[in-house]
Amino acid sequence: MESIIHSGHLSPFLVVGILILAGFFGGWVAKLIRLPHVTGNILGGVLVGPACLGLIGTHQQLHDLQPLSTFAMSLVAVSIGGHLSYRRIHNSLRRIVSISLFEVGFCVATVIAAARLFGMDWPTTCLLGAISASTAPATTIALIRESRAKGPFVKTLISAVALNNILCILLFVMMRTFVAAYFDSGETAGKIDDALILSAYHLLGALALGLSAGWISKTLVGRPRFHDFSTILLAIMLLDGLAAYLQLSPLLVNLFFGVFLGNSSEVAEKQLTTLMPLEPILYVCFFTLAGVSLHLDAMLAVGLLALLYAGARVLGKSIGAALGGIAGKCSKRIWQNMSFALYPQSGIAIGLVILLGNDADIPAEIKQVVSAIVLAGVTIAEIAGPFCTKAALARSGEANRDRQRLVEFLAEEFIVVDLKAADKWDAIRQLVAFLMRTHRVEHISQEELYQSVVAREKDMSTAMGRGIAIPHGHTEKGPAIQGVMGICRNGIDFDAPDHETVKVIMLIVTPKDKKDMHLKVLSSLSAMVRNDAIRSRLIAAISPEDAMEVIESEEARDYNYFLE
Repeated sequence: MESIIHSGHLSPFLVVGILILAGFFGGWVAKLIRLPHVTGNILGGVLVGPACLGLIGTHQQLHDLQPLSTFAMSLVAVSIGGHLSYRRIHNSLRRIVSISLFEVGFCVATVIAAARLFGMDWPTTCLLGAISASTAPATTIALIRESRAKGPFVKTLISAVALNNILCILLFVMMRTFVAAYFDSGETAGKIDDALILSAYHLLGALALGLSAGWISKTLVGRPRFHDFSTILLAIMLLDGLAAYLQLSPLLVNLFFGVFLGNSSEVAEKQLTTLMPLEPILYVCFFTLAGVSLHLDAMLAVGLLALLYAGARVLGKSIGAALGGIAGKCSKRIWQNMSFALYPQSGIAIGLVILLGNDADIPAEIKQVVSAIVLAGVTIAEIAGPFCTKAALARSGEANRDRQRLVEFLAEEFIVVDLKAADKWDAIRQLVAFLMRTHRVEHISQEELYQSVVAREKDMSTAMGRGIAIPHGHTEKGPAIQGVMGICRNGIDFDAPDHETVKVIMLIVTPKDKKDMHLKVLSSLSAMVRNDAIRSRLIAAISPEDAMEVIESEEARDYNYFLE
């Protein structure tokens, strides 16, 4: 008991050590009883926190460890920003934006309606509604990696979480401005301009700072004397510090930093994986610290209000994500599972509560009520939410797919439907241009690649009969075999041996040192599209997502198999 009483005097190093051990222990127990690893980390934090053993968790300790939590969140933000790469989401933007807007809008509206029906005043209601929109990016990323999930659903989920939190932060800034204006002058109508200006400052300031840091990092890592790991580590630390100094959101700043790296050169994009060795230990610390910080007493104190907030938030996100998916014309598999994949809520909501607590223009009683309800809601969301997200990943059919496949380039972002071309040379030119836009092909020009494919096509037609053609070219070097698929329902004359027009074209570009794999890929692709069911469904696909659903179907599994 004596050690517990004096736990506030523990060295920060010892506190971090206890966090790590508790997190690993919780994760080990969670694995034994088949719980999400994240949940195990959180429960490990609850065990050593004030709610149970009380080994750590004093106000001073939590304050001292705040930089660790901020850095972990920043690392997650950089990773999520990297997923907002044009070449990855260019043909799925509609469903990503639709799901994000609908689920944020319905979540905010549902929480506000529930709070008003319960008799809360408008200032409290508006603040609760804005904060409720946030989704925990760290929890989402951790669960995706734990499940080894990969596919259109995962891509949509990560991108929706990124947009979700951008919208949440901007909504919170606006609501906080309106509420502060209401208590300052008794009216908010005249403060709309102030709210918009402040929101624009947060968005544009974070954008400018993040993109500037990205450009500098890209320039430095392109030079041999600058170490990649050190450069990116220093960049994130500086961005966190500058964001705090400029009163910007570290999450937004680092998210835009990641967006720049993800959309820049091949060398810059590789920096997104530079800090991966740090991620396991940082994630364990982050989630265990979240468990220590959970306010079980606040949940008991506000009781029914916390359940009302959590229930309304879940309802709003469920309905919004489903309707957004339907409006975005995504597959049933995606919108059904997305409706319960966005429940976790932690770091961002807590950060917004802290910002609210530092606002002197808002009455203390409003801040206390909002803080108690949100923190209690976060406790519920972080204990129950991971179960729902992990179940959604499993139900989507994309768990355990983050493994190398024989035909790795068959992904949604590398498929174009309704291809229209005057002849086969025009089709090849269009697909070469599409490949250059969607891949990191920096060692050869577009015209050189086109001539390589044309030279092979002139030797012998790559049409295989049954409406299939697999034109291909070679490059001197490259990381892997790359390719794109084009679907032309009207058909193109490709000089096929059976004289049929070609409707499915797969363009492949192979580095010269991967000729053996090239033959395996050609064999697999030809076998796949010769399957009558697969071929007919591909030709009928109305979107890249539809085509990807065919490629991921049971019929295609034996052709595009995992190499592990």
